[in-house]
Amino acid sequence: MQQEDNRWCIYIDILGFSKFWECDERKALKSLRALMRGISAIGSKSYPESPNRLFAHQTGDGFAIVSDFGEPSLDRPIAVALMRHVATTGTFAAAAIAEGDFADITGCYPPDIFLEINGKREVDMGMGLMILSSVMGTAFIRAYRVGSEAPSGPFLTIAEAQNDRIPDSVRRKEVLGRKGKPLRSVDWIRNDSKHLNHIRRTAEIDIPSPSELRSVIEKYCENYPSMRDKWGDNLRSLLDIEVQDVGRANCHELRPTH
Repeated sequence: MQQEDNRWCIYIDILGFSKFWECDERKALKSLRALMRGISAIGSKSYPESPNRLFAHQTGDGFAIVSDFGEPSLDRPIAVALMRHVATTGTFAAAAIAEGDFADITGCYPPDIFLEINGKREVDMGMGLMILSSVMGTAFIRAYRVGSEAPSGPFLTIAEAQNDRIPDSVRRKEVLGRKGKPLRSVDWIRNDSKHLNHIRRTAEIDIPSPSELRSVIEKYCENYPSMRDKWGDNLRSLLDIEVQDVGRANCHELRPTH
């Protein structure tokens, strides 16, 4: 049964985006373009119609992607496809999934703002502009919270309470969040299903194989020792990827070693 008040939300953003922007703006923009293109392709080609259509809302270097209705299972691997696609740029995304309500909140704007927007997302401020977000809900709030509590690194995370919403065939591991709450980390590298094949075939975006992804992660950790130090234990325990432990990094920003 479809439930409009229990829609799922994927919150996905680029890891290290602000640091890349400071030291390699082109790399930062390349990763954001890949994420944006992936979302657009999946939404327009893989799931273009109701009840499977998607709604995406940008928040800086991240996006909240929301389902049309509540669904019996969280088995559509949209986050998996996007995380793999972003990895083709040599950078990575992290994602979290939660469920709840999601609605248009323009009716809650102050009366003078509501009258001025007239269906737009912009409010004139003299020669300046206020750009508004017209939606909000517990689906986004919960997904963002799970993402903020997730282990550091390129991981796809759900709350423990959502574990039974994931098919048994999908590999995931238990992990404690940064605030001690139980979470589940989904193996986005090895996950494969008929739904992922559908996205691969219809969206026509690059979705690397597990071996390719492993090589990209290892290369990234080789180039960025601070991230190797920060992610190493989590990569080993959650994705079975071993990277050399170099101890505490002294680097305070993302800069390649060569």
